Amino acid sequence: MGLFGLSSKKEVAEKERIAREEAKKEVAEKVSLAKIETKQAVLQGQQTDLANLAKGSQIKFAVPYFDVFDPRFENFAVPVAVHGMLVYAVDDIERFNSINKTQNFNDGYFVQKLKGQLTKYIKGVVTNAPADNAIQVLQMERKILEISELIQRLVSPKIEGLFGINVRSLDITEIVVDKESRGYRELKAVTTDIEKETLQTRSSLTLDSLRRQHEMSLSGQEELQHMQLENQKETMRIQREEMQRAARLQTESNFISAHQANLNADVIKTGSIFSQQHTSYAPPMPDMMPPMPGTIPQVQYMVGINGQQAGPFDWNQLKQLVSQGQLTQQTYVWKQGMANWEFAGNVQELTPLFQTC
Repeated sequence: MGLFGLSSKKEVAEKERIAREEAKKEVAEKVSLAKIETKQAVLQGQQTDLANLAKGSQIKFAVPYFDVFDPRFENFAVPVAVHGMLVYAVDDIERFNSINKTQNFNDGYFVQKLKGQLTKYIKGVVTNAPADNAIQVLQMERKILEISELIQRLVSPKIEGLFGINVRSLDITEIVVDKESRGYRELKAVTTDIEKETLQTRSSLTLDSLRRQHEMSLSGQEELQHMQLENQKETMRIQREEMQRAARLQTESNFISAHQANLNADVIKTGSIFSQQHTSYAPPMPDMMPPMPGTIPQVQYMVGINGQQAGPFDWNQLKQLVSQGQLTQQTYVWKQGMANWEFAGNVQELTPLFQTC
């Protein structure tokens, strides 16, 4: 110590040095404590995120425009964007930690990585949808349900395997086709022309089909008329055979009647001779009387009237038909023994019918 109790310069310098060292030590301790608190906060934040994941989380995603090609027209690239939502949870924490272990792990990093993989896989499914599932590019906005089902089925297993999560749902909420793009306009123009040609072709095929149906209808009508004509001919043939049988029966009946008359005449003649043997003489009666002029012929003719066979008719009935104008010389007639139908004017037996009228 210096004179009169004052500290020397050396002592003062030493005290200042010690004070500085103590200050540095205090600052270092505070920094270390701050680092520990920060690390604990990060760990606590991770534990909170994992707890939330176990309960279930959801993220919205948007896949920016990418080119999609129609397999029929691969020269036209149409920009398409996809928006959707993923709902997921962590059912196995140990599996999740083993897959996602990293010093820089946090919720933001995890979500960013998850969105990147979603974008990659969704692009692949939507790009191949037109060729693999026959979905036209111009109709993709209207096929959102089909495409959403494809993404759910194809992408969900891959995301679960990469991140150790369970996908509750993966839905596409919107598919946006850039209608202002050059590719869209060119594809629209080409497909419109094809639709017009297809419509014209269908119209032509429809007309051809209708024409064939009409021709088949006409052919069917001709065939029906031919069948009706054949049926009519068969009906006339049957009627002719029936008339022939009827005429034959009539002839047989007339023959039997004539035979019976001859028998009766023989009986009368025999009785007359027997009487002459017991009575006075009388001049004999002639066996047959000569036919008187104007005797009515015994005929049975069939007559064609209004395209139908009628009869048979005897002589008086034929005369009545002549008087009514239903039997003329140009009317077809037929009777038993004739090979074919003939005009009445050509039948010699019927000539008196037309001479007396």
